[in-house]
Amino acid sequence: MPRREKTWDAVVVGDFFFDIVMSGFRRFPRIGEEAFAKRLRQEIGGGAAITSCGLAKLKLNVAVLGVVGKQDGMAIVKRLIAAGVNASALEQHPTEPSGVTVSVSTPEDRAFYTYYGANEFLPTLLKDPEARKLMARAKHVHFACAPDPVLDADLFPELHQHKCTLSIDVGWHETWLTDDQNIEMLRNIDVFFPNEREAELMTGQSEPSAMLDELNDRGVKNVALKLGAKGAVLAWEGKRHECAPYPVTPLDTTGAGDSFDAGFIYAWLHGESAEDRLRMAAICGALSTRGLGGLASFPTKEELDEALEGVES
Repeated sequence: MPRREKTWDAVVVGDFFFDIVMSGFRRFPRIGEEAFAKRLRQEIGGGAAITSCGLAKLKLNVAVLGVVGKQDGMAIVKRLIAAGVNASALEQHPTEPSGVTVSVSTPEDRAFYTYYGANEFLPTLLKDPEARKLMARAKHVHFACAPDPVLDADLFPELHQHKCTLSIDVGWHETWLTDDQNIEMLRNIDVFFPNEREAELMTGQSEPSAMLDELNDRGVKNVALKLGAKGAVLAWEGKRHECAPYPVTPLDTTGAGDSFDAGFIYAWLHGESAEDRLRMAAICGALSTRGLGGLASFPTKEELDEALEGVES
């Protein structure tokens, strides 16, 4: 198989949504109660949108693959373009609207209510030869979705043959995370980005070290485990690296995990050590919580460098 010339630093594959973000709640309401938000922001979201826009803000050359609605999707396309992301490969579904997520957050956590919409048709797009050519032209391909293990059985080996590095952040897809056949897919990924709850669901373990041990025993070797306010831990090539949380007063945690992914991928593509990848990822995730939604407060390259100097000094 001929190797393709690299056009992109990264191609991000996955889900796109219109996000309605409400924050400022002291706690989540119980069933039958009503709570009132202090702040509201409407923005595009989804792992693919947030990670790709973060990478573009750090001056990487980024393209995206996904499916939006024909009637409403142009707003998503325009927002991505304004953020510096190439969105020319986004498909527009003729009848299904774009996905919608309502994000409700306290300073410590968040919950999502989601209509998946046109994102349901991503597996069909990934069969398209042109989509695969686009991915093959990237140095790194990040999957911000829950890929179909049968449909994509040949995709990851094919991309590795084209010298692409690969990462995946499945997000909270309970059925996918509890299906053992997906472990084989994760064995073919260069790094897996679960958060603590997702890793607990997959492994049945309650302690981060035990989660990583279980994943390692099942053949998933490189894992960047996001622990929220407790920081993060990275299992990489047989070694463990821990990172304390970067100090910040969070306004909204929506998209923090996807911002973490962007920081890690950016550092990886720049040849940083495993420790520095984890540190830069944690900084990007933390700083993204300063504003509402997953895009507004992702750090610039200058802000990341300044924060990194403060951590190292």
